[in-house]
Amino acid sequence: MKRILLVALAILFVFPSLAQAAPKLESYANASETRQKAQIIWKLSGLGKPSEQLLMLPDGRLLILTGNKMLCVNQQGQLLWEAKAGSGKMGNPVLADNGSIFTAGKGMIAETKINGANGWSFAVLPGGKDKEPQMAGGSNNIIYLPLPYALYALDTEGHAVWAFSPWDNSDRFTVKTPAKRTFMTCAADERAFYAVYADEKGNYKLIAVDSKGRHLWTYWLGDVLDAHILPGGNDKVYVTATLKPPQRRGGGKSASGKLNQGRIYCFVASEGKNPLWQYNVKISDSLTAPVLDGSLLYASGGSTLYAVDANTGNLVLENRLSNMVSPPAVDTVKARVYAGSSKGLLYAVNSSGRLDWSWELEGAIEQAPLLSSDGFIYVCTQKGNLYKIRDNAGGKG
Repeated sequence: MKRILLVALAILFVFPSLAQAAPKLESYANASETRQKAQIIWKLSGLGKPSEQLLMLPDGRLLILTGNKMLCVNQQGQLLWEAKAGSGKMGNPVLADNGSIFTAGKGMIAETKINGANGWSFAVLPGGKDKEPQMAGGSNNIIYLPLPYALYALDTEGHAVWAFSPWDNSDRFTVKTPAKRTFMTCAADERAFYAVYADEKGNYKLIAVDSKGRHLWTYWLGDVLDAHILPGGNDKVYVTATLKPPQRRGGGKSASGKLNQGRIYCFVASEGKNPLWQYNVKISDSLTAPVLDGSLLYASGGSTLYAVDANTGNLVLENRLSNMVSPPAVDTVKARVYAGSSKGLLYAVNSSGRLDWSWELEGAIEQAPLLSSDGFIYVCTQKGNLYKIRDNAGGKG
């Protein structure tokens, strides 16, 4: 008996996650559910507060990030494995075609295998001071790691392919490492790597570096509070940026009061010196990441859903939805847009911008809903609940 107790204690010491309460799966098989516009298939609770966007792996499994922990769940709601990645908060991971998951830490990238086991790691010093390390995945199995003094391009085997430095020409005239340079967001496509970063003076810039490590262009954004980048194909890259209200001469608040300036940009990826177009809004919080659906670009901010023409920047629709906070998710087949609120409401908006239905879940919905190819909606709330939902409301509205 004593030996059994010692073995049990050893297991809990080596695998502390096993000592925690297991997530609880609840299935909803009531026939009345099928008559609702939104039908909950199952709910998995006890996962922890999500810190990043819910992701789907190439084989259809779901990946939930909670701080420095990853949880893998199948489409039946079963927790398959969980793994830790570093000691601090990680940003959005990069997914490889073989199922490997790559996460960034301070000056490093680490691989997690398809079964949750640790893979290789790559580290350089100094590692930067970003609270949320940035990383992006490009084409041809390239992973980008931006650091204050250089941009590293790695392959999926953990080998450095090239390094780009310096970020600014002014770096050439100093021997000091620009340690105060921070990165707000980044993204990549087959053409280039894009990032929004701040220099030591707090000036925010959007930069593009091509896939061979050559500088393409830099655009000054201003005093940015938040930003998101979406490579849109066809030589276009879209950016949503939220700026502080401008100051009046002599100090004091601007005529816009406390409202921030939201800007939606479209750049020509190969040129980028000036936006192809720009759409401005005034919002109380910040613009979310943009979502492209055909010729429409969606974003939300200030509890309002916006859709602009991706070619011209002209406003197509806007709809104010109470307490909406999440980025939108677009179902092209049903021509429906989904978004979540801080009060736990999941909204479904049709192609005309009208609300089709809303459904209350447990916990605020701050991350964008995830749409699967078979038509289901996955939503992870800030209470640590993951839902699988079917939209029964029919086709295009």
